[in-house]
Amino acid sequence: MNNRDILLLQETERKRIAEELHDTTVQEMVHLSQQLELVLLYLEQDSVQARLEVISARHHIKNIISEMRDTVYNLRPYILDDIGWDAAWDRLKKKLLAQQSQLSVSFDIDWIDPSDGLIALSVYRIVCEGCQNIVKHSNAKQIGVFVKNNEHYIKIKICDDGVGFEQKSSTNHFGLHFMHERVAALCGKMKIDSDSSGTVVQIKIPVRKGKNKDDSCNDCG
Repeated sequence: MNNRDILLLQETERKRIAEELHDTTVQEMVHLSQQLELVLLYLEQDSVQARLEVISARHHIKNIISEMRDTVYNLRPYILDDIGWDAAWDRLKKKLLAQQSQLSVSFDIDWIDPSDGLIALSVYRIVCEGCQNIVKHSNAKQIGVFVKNNEHYIKIKICDDGVGFEQKSSTNHFGLHFMHERVAALCGKMKIDSDSSGTVVQIKIPVRKGKNKDDSCNDCG
């Protein structure tokens, strides 16, 4: 990975964090500010309603704290170092189910040495982003994730049974752009097939130097 690739990856990561903060924490803070204004209004007019607004505001503060913890975690998921590879995927599955309880989530994940921070962390983040895209946009009922690690390549397949999207619009999709950038920075290949019956994302990342860069992702799976 050259210096330009590193800078592009850093900029993509900053954009991802900015979007995440804007869509979650900032919106929650705006809502909290409005609630506190209502509390001041109700204090003199309706003490019961003021109390209810305080209870609701306290709930929003807890949500903000939880979201900020998730953001900090996503900056560097220490669970890869502290608890291990399998625990990271268990945590992701629980997070997806908490966001959308009716989902059926299936993971088939080969072990990748977390001490190789770049590869392991990149695979984890790519899958996280792919799954978040599904939860946010696809209306899917099922998610399948496969990570296969052989001597020369790591192959990733992320499948869903959602509504799909037009291929020409994927270049403007922030989450997919993040995935493309990270895969490209690792000299990998990414392929997307999407229609009204669902979407399949296939990724192939070389883990050894000297391989043919034109090797495609068509044989993932």
